Formats: sequence, C-alpha cells, structure tokens
Amino acid sequence: MNTEWNWPGARWWKFDFHTHTPASYDYGKGPDQAKFKSRTPAEWLLDYMRAGIDCIAITDHNTGVWIDKLKEALENPELQKHSDFRPLYLFPGVEISVNGGVHLLAILDPSKATSDVDTLLGAVEYEGKKGRSDDVTRKSFLEVCQKIEQAGGIAIPAHVDGVNGLFKLTGTTLAGALGCESVLAMEIVDPSSKKPQVYHDKKLHWTELLGSDSHHPCGNAAQRYPGSHFTWVKMEKPSLEGLRLALLDGPLSVLRSDQASEDPNRHGDMAVESIEVRSARFMGRSQTFKVEFNPWFNAIIGGRGTGKSTLVEFLRIALQREDELPAALANDFQKYRNVYQSRDDNGLLTDQADLTVYYRKDRTRFRIHWSPNQTAVPIEVQNENGDWQSDPGDVAQRFPVRIYSQKQIFEVAKDPQELLRIVDEAREVGRPSWKEDWNANETHYLSLRAKAREIKARLEDQQRLLGELEDIKRKLSVFEQASYADVLKEYQKRQHQQSAVQSWENAWTDASDRLCKVARELLPDHLDVSFFEAGVDEDLDILGKAENTLNELKSVKERLEELPNQVDDIARRWRQARDGSPWKQAVDGAIQKYKELIQRLKEEKVGDPSAYGELVQRRQALEGKLKDLESRCIDLQKIRQQADESLKRITELRRDLTRRRKDFLINILRGNTYVRIDVIPYGARDGVELELRQLLQRESGGFEKDIGVLVEELYPNGGSAEDIEQRLVAIKAKLRDIANGSYQGELADRRFEGHLRKLPPEVIDRLDLWFPEDLLKVEYSTSAEGSGFRAIREGSPGQKTAALLAFLFSYGEEPIILDQPEDDLDNRLIYELIVQQLRTIKRKRQVIVVTHNANIVVNGDAEIVVALATRGGETHQDIVGCLQQKAVRDTICAIMEGGREAFEQRYRRIALEGCHV
Repeated sequence: MNTEWNWPGARWWKFDFHTHTPASYDYGKGPDQAKFKSRTPAEWLLDYMRAGIDCIAITDHNTGVWIDKLKEALENPELQKHSDFRPLYLFPGVEISVNGGVHLLAILDPSKATSDVDTLLGAVEYEGKKGRSDDVTRKSFLEVCQKIEQAGGIAIPAHVDGVNGLFKLTGTTLAGALGCESVLAMEIVDPSSKKPQVYHDKKLHWTELLGSDSHHPCGNAAQRYPGSHFTWVKMEKPSLEGLRLALLDGPLSVLRSDQASEDPNRHGDMAVESIEVRSARFMGRSQTFKVEFNPWFNAIIGGRGTGKSTLVEFLRIALQREDELPAALANDFQKYRNVYQSRDDNGLLTDQADLTVYYRKDRTRFRIHWSPNQTAVPIEVQNENGDWQSDPGDVAQRFPVRIYSQKQIFEVAKDPQELLRIVDEAREVGRPSWKEDWNANETHYLSLRAKAREIKARLEDQQRLLGELEDIKRKLSVFEQASYADVLKEYQKRQHQQSAVQSWENAWTDASDRLCKVARELLPDHLDVSFFEAGVDEDLDILGKAENTLNELKSVKERLEELPNQVDDIARRWRQARDGSPWKQAVDGAIQKYKELIQRLKEEKVGDPSAYGELVQRRQALEGKLKDLESRCIDLQKIRQQADESLKRITELRRDLTRRRKDFLINILRGNTYVRIDVIPYGARDGVELELRQLLQRESGGFEKDIGVLVEELYPNGGSAEDIEQRLVAIKAKLRDIANGSYQGELADRRFEGHLRKLPPEVIDRLDLWFPEDLLKVEYSTSAEGSGFRAIREGSPGQKTAALLAFLFSYGEEPIILDQPEDDLDNRLIYELIVQQLRTIKRKRQVIVVTHNANIVVNGDAEIVVALATRGGETHQDIVGCLQQKAVRDTICAIMEGGREAFEQRYRRIALEGCHV
C-alpha cells in the first residue's frame, strides 16, 4: 500500500485542533519557561512542520495575538527555504474560558486575523487578561457558542473529560449546555471515558476530536507536544467549510490519531491516474479531454448522453479488456472502437483518435497508448528523470483492472459460466499459472501417446520375423541333426565369439589416433598482448602467469604425444597374444573343420553346401532385429506407463483447479449475507454435448442418439466428483474402442463408428484430456441477515445484479470500474450493498463509478466527483471536486435525483443554502 499523495480530490490531513503559542501565559510552564516563551513564530511553526502536521488551529487562552505573527512568518521566504519547511494551513482561533469555567475552542476561517479574534472576545464579553485561562466571559456557554456561530466559526468544547471540561458540569447547567445545536464536535482526551447520562438521553453524537493542547515544543511520551496528539480530517483543500462538513460527517471524515493504526492516506498500489482522449467523434475534438482520478472512490455523473459510458468503454479499449465482455454485448461494444465513416455511422472514433491512460503501479508511472491505426508505442514507463521510454509486455497482463457495465453484470448473472471466467481471473485462483502447468502436462501426454504409436507401428513386424526365424531354425536343424552337427555348432559358436572379440577390439584400437587429436588441439593460442600495457605491473603480472600456464600445457602435450605409441604397443602385444592363444587355435580349427565339412557335403550331395552359412547369417540377423524389438516392447511398456502417470497428473491438476475455485469462493464470501456460490465439480452439463462434438469434430450435428447416450451415461443421476470421473474413464474407453473397431456393444447409428475410425489418432488422445467444466451454483438473499437464500435464476434483474455486485466487491486489489451498477436495484439494496461496500473496499482498491444515483455518490463518500456535460456537440468536464465544495453539491442536487435527500441522510440535517450544506 502507498501513502505518497499527489492526487486530485479529497485526502486525509493531520489536524491539530488545540495548540498554544508563547501568547498563552502557561506556555512552557516549568523551570525553563523563559527560554520557551522566547521562541519565535518561525521556530514555533517548524515544530509542527517537523511533526508532519498539515493544519493547525491556533487556540491560545483568550487571545489571538500571535495569529498575525504566525501568518507573516509562514509567508517569509527565509522560512520557506528551511530544510524542514513543508506546507502548513493555519486556522485562526482561540480557547475561550466561558462563564462557569468551561473551556471552549473557537475555530475561524483561515482568512481571519487577530482583530477578528479580538472582536469575538468582545462579543462574548471577555474582560480578563489576554493569554490567561483563569478569567472568564460574562456570556454563558450557550451564548458564547451562538457568538462563535455568528462569527462564521466552529465551536468545539475543549477536553470535555478533563479539567475545565464540559462534562464536569452537572444538572441543568450541563443539560442546557448540551442543548446547543451549533456544536458539531468535542475534544475528548480519553475516548473510553464515560459520558454523562444526559449526553446519551439527548441522543447526541458529537464528533470526537483530539488535539495536542501542547504548551511545550517538546516532551516525553507522557507529555503533549507538537505531533503527539492530532486528528485526521478528510477534505480536498483545508478550509473552514470543508472542516465543518467533515465534523458533520463524523467517522467517515474524522479519525483520531490514537484510533488510527496506520496512515489513512494509504491506498492501493495499482490505480488509474488519468485518461486522455484526443480526436474522438464527440470527445477531445477541440482540445484534449482529460479526466484525473483519485486512488479511492471516483464518481462520474452527468445527464443522459454526456459521454459517461463512452469514457468507461474508452478505458476498456485502452486497457485491452474487450475480451472480457460476454458475447451478447460484443455488437453493442463495437461502436466505441469503430471509426465513423458518415453522419449515419454509429462509430465513436476518428482516424486520428488517440487514447492515453496513465497508470500507477508499485510507485511507478506508466503511460498506455491506443489508437485505431496502432501507431503509438503501447507501453511507456517514466524513469527517475521524468522521461518516458518504451517498456515491453502485454497491457492486459501488466495493468490489472476490472470493468463492468450494468448490462455486463446482468449477462454474467444470466450465465454462471461467465462468472466462472471472472473467478478464474482472481489472483488467488491463479488460472494463468495453472494453465501453464496444464499445457505442459498436456503436451507431454500427447507426445508420449504419439511415441507409443510410433513404436507400436514398428512392432507390427515382430510376429512376421518370429515366424521367419522359426522356419530358419527348422532348416538349420536338418543340418545340425546329421552326424556333422557338432562341427556346425562349434563353428557357429566360434563365429559368435570371433564377432564379439572383433567388436571389442574396434572399441579401443583407434585410441592412438584420438590421443593424437587431443594433443594437437590442447594448446591455445598465445594471449593477445595488444590489450595490455607494458609498463603496468598488474598487466605484466597476468601476462607472466599466462605464459607459465602455456608452458605447463606444453609439457602435458609432450606427455600426450608419447601415449599413442604406448597404445600402439599395447595393440601389437594384444594381437600377438590373441593370435598365439589356444582360443585362436580353436577358432581356426572350427573354421577348418567347417570347410572340410562343406567339402564332404558337396561330395556326398547331402544338400546345398552354401545354405547352412546363409541360414546361420539370416538367423543372426533376425535374432538381432527381434532383440531390438524386445527392447522396443520394454520401451513401449515404459512409455505407456509414463502416459498413464501423466494422465493421473493431469487428472489431479484438474481436481486442483476445482479446489482452488472452491477455496477462493469460501474465503471471499465468508460472512457475505447477499450471495453464496458453490462449485459443483464437472457440473456444467449444459455444455457437455457441444464440447464432445467439438472434440469429435462433429459440431455440425448428426449422431444425436449416440452422443446423447454418452451424456446420459455421464450424468445418470448426479453423483460425486469421483463418480463422474469413473464414468468419464468408461466413456473415453468406449469411444476409443469404437474408434479402433473393437467395441462389441450396440450403436444407434453404425456410421458413428465409421466417423470415429476416420479421425486422426491424436483426436482420440485428446479425449483423455477432456473434463467437463465446473458449475457455479449461485444463490442470493434479499436479507442483510443472510436468510432465505434462493437460486439466482429465480431472482429479479435487481436481485441478480445485487448478488453479482456483492461478489465482485468481495475480492481483488486492482482498480474496479462500474458503469451504472445501481440500475435495477431498489434504494435499500443500493445503500446496504453498494454504498456500504464502497466505503470498505475503496481503502484497498481504486473505485470508479458512473452513476445517476445520488446516494452512491454522497453516502458512498466519493473522494472526487467528475460532472460531465455536453457543449457544442462535445463532452466536457463541467464540475470537478470533492463533496466539500459547494459547486459540487449544487451540481449533484441539480442533476441527480434524490441529491438533496442524500445530503440530508449523510449529514443528519436539512441542507441549508449558505450554511452547513
């Protein structure tokens, strides 16, 4: 989360409502009081600047003498050059000691001066010494409050639970004081302190504030000093009117520092900063149309046809979110990205149109361009110098945003499977990373199946070769059963041995050549000395080390060059040993006896003397091929096993997706009283037939009965996910059997078998990877208590919209943009659903809402309101600002139905022109 602030609209300001300067007699009270009392206005201001305070109410005891001094010091160029200087807003004021001893803060407009405080003190008949707290006014508490109000100021009872606090009064005196209608807030030291019963009896809800009441420039944890105690106040720019409205607003706009666990200016790390539209048909023609956004809640308002929805759709186009639209809305959307050709054309762009979105992400600014001709660089990033440079990546992936129109929400509500796509886009589900794993496993499985088919095709020769081998063996047995069988067997054995010895020799006898090659290639070239300087010690050092290394390598080469001769000697001795061995004599003897046998066979005319040798060679060749095929059989078995294991991983991966969806929905909807969503594994029955037809390449129709039977077999009477998986396995096996012609069952149309048998085997393999989609069971409740849930298909358009909005609001950190979400909703749902959730979610994500409903803008507490209007056939920004601005409030009341009622509801009183609202 980010706390840096350079955004338009309202923000939180550190406001110290109760401060003292050396003008108060008790400032710096203690042994060093003289030293503290001598502090200059500039030093006093720097105390608060260093503490990070934004706004100060100058509230000395019964005096405003330092107000003009502080204003003058704040404008002094010398102070503005100080390293600790920061902007500071001064609110003139005074802490008045009221008749009866109660202290009352009066806060005036920043334009007021010391003289205005003096006038107020005269009006309340304070005749004591200025700067002292012991003297009191002649006027009562109620009268002093009235005089403050007449002076245009705000009356705030000081430290009501402490010394000289309002709650120290009792009886009718306290009851009378609590009857003052002009009091909006009170300073309370301890928020847990018990309030008088009469306060509760009067049903008062004064906004509780905290000020430092600092009388010293520094202190320890038990003391009060600049920055030790303050109140966060939400305004656009600090002003008395903005302050008054914030105090009226209470907890929505006021937060005590002792109740704030973190800086309330924190906002999401992703936000749309602005959009610029140039040369669109009705927007940005005469000059660039630009809308700047706040990181919290942005309300876009305006009459019909002022371009509000166009702005949303231009954001959709620039941020490349068109693919998220349901198919039913695709045609309606086209006009927003089409270049119009004639007056009757509904396209909203020109050839020169350009859309630019500024997006902040992780404290970095990006610029995203889109134009019909796609000539601009899509993504740019701003570097530390403020310059823009091209940045790679996909816009949709790098700059997350959710954009929903009311029609889009309604279409999603009609088709829960559209909602499933939205669920899958959630970071917690992680569909993109899951899809990467799925694709990798899918590719691996299909490759294994293809490899298995390839090996199987080669194995088709195995039976033929086995038969041929048996025939050869029978022919050889004719020879081997005769009296010369022993000669032939010995000859065959020695031939095998001689072949094995020869193969062994071939594996090493060329080693001398290989050693010679290694020796030749061992030495590198000399190190290139042109890069080194002769007079530099470190250069000479490394050159010397390189030369030493080269000499060592030369020594190794010399030793290597001796090794080939040694290998040749070994080979020569081996051949001598081999040729002189008894084994060689046995081989030669077997060959000689075989030759003699062949000669006798010829003489005796027993058979073709060459047949035996040919048969032996053929048998050896066949045995070699069959041995290779046996190895391939083992490989085939392993590959099939690997394919089975891969399919198991794929099945588990599919189950994991369902688990992710379930866990995500359980977590984000826990406690949601408007919607609950359950994931039914493989439950999307309505899409199964189409998916099967696509897999079987029969989208055009036909075989309705056979394919229908498959669907019925998959979903006979419901069942668990495990049941459906088992049925899937059976159905896939059935289709495979039909495709290979081994199916023994009945088919409604025998041509179905012919169709499957014509399909490429890869198509049948892909069947193994098919799983029906999960089904989302969406239920809604119209009760804030979460009772009486019903299926969403039974709901009205408003109820469906409410359920979907409750879901969309429940998760995510990326910006969310809504176009008229209130359509079809009644006022109760608007307040309970949209308004309440907007207040919650805007703290962690940016919200941009196009709306006609004043309750959403006002009670949803929009930080910035952008009112659009049409002039000269173009969209323009009419009014831009926050709710504290009177012009903004007037515009809301003028163009939005229920505007004044919304302000009444929010500020708990009728809007009075020129007064509070």
